[in-house]
Amino acid sequence: METSIFEKIEAHLHHHQMGAWTGTFHEYLAMVLKQPCLAQRAHARLYTMIKAAGVEVDDAGKEHYAFFENDLFGIDEPLARVVEYLKAAAMGSDVGRRVLLLYGPPSSGKSQLVILLKHGLEAYTQTDAGAVYALANCPQHEDPLNLLPHALRRDFQDETGIHVEGELCPLCALYLREHYQGDMYRVPVKRIFFSEKERLGIGTFVPSDPKSQDIAELVGSIDLSTIGEYGTESDPRAYRFDGELNVANRGLMEFIEMLKADERFLYVLLTRSQEKNIKTGRFPLIYADECVISHTNETEFNEFLANKRGSCPLYVVSRFFSHQWHID
Repeated sequence: METSIFEKIEAHLHHHQMGAWTGTFHEYLAMVLKQPCLAQRAHARLYTMIKAAGVEVDDAGKEHYAFFENDLFGIDEPLARVVEYLKAAAMGSDVGRRVLLLYGPPSSGKSQLVILLKHGLEAYTQTDAGAVYALANCPQHEDPLNLLPHALRRDFQDETGIHVEGELCPLCALYLREHYQGDMYRVPVKRIFFSEKERLGIGTFVPSDPKSQDIAELVGSIDLSTIGEYGTESDPRAYRFDGELNVANRGLMEFIEMLKADERFLYVLLTRSQEKNIKTGRFPLIYADECVISHTNETEFNEFLANKRGSCPLYVVSRFFSHQWHID
């Protein structure tokens, strides 16, 4: 007997409710010790997601990825280089400190590739294998392991094999001091599900007129309505951590037509990529773990090279050429 739409909706709601989880850092830490894969970072999560869909190796030894096979055709070599980039970044290579730039003519699959990755992440985080947990009150839904003091991180890595490199955002650091008196075990943790519509784990930035576009679209801004309550602009409670780089933490940010953006936006990406930090006016560097992917056409890319504006580290994959460009 065919399942009715009502039964399918009920099954979907039940699955989502069963997947929801809230607890304390103490409970989450016990989970991580049993499942170290929960601590994987953004590039590793993308790479694992693609591999989980299936990989076939042909007679020539080339890998073909089932994740792309129903939507992208005839670009196996560029796709392989994209996966190579993610694999190297997942293993801790410095290639992860580069923005992945796809360039080629219109309708060559650049945008479709990023859309596939974003939709794939949304679906993957709904599964048990792709579960993501974050500090419950963090606007950047950051990794709970960032609570671990630096003095304990080497011992933690020796015992578990998990490397922790992140820092608490200013708001979480404030909450840890004032609300939990430094007791990290009491800090609440919850499971999150990436969603581009809800701006959670997936961000999208589109450049516009350089004279009118505000850098706050990337890094957030001061909430002027709360300054009177908190007394100073440097209080993290008076800041909106709602820039695209903030909301994309732990996941993926798409930077559409990056080379059309004003240089000041590229400098922000330079810091984010090289140092894995976001710089805002009145706060120290804010750690962000995300994969930044951009795409552009060949004309813009050639103008970028001619104007010597290579101020942002790029890992470039072309639709038509077998070589790779690494721009410092």
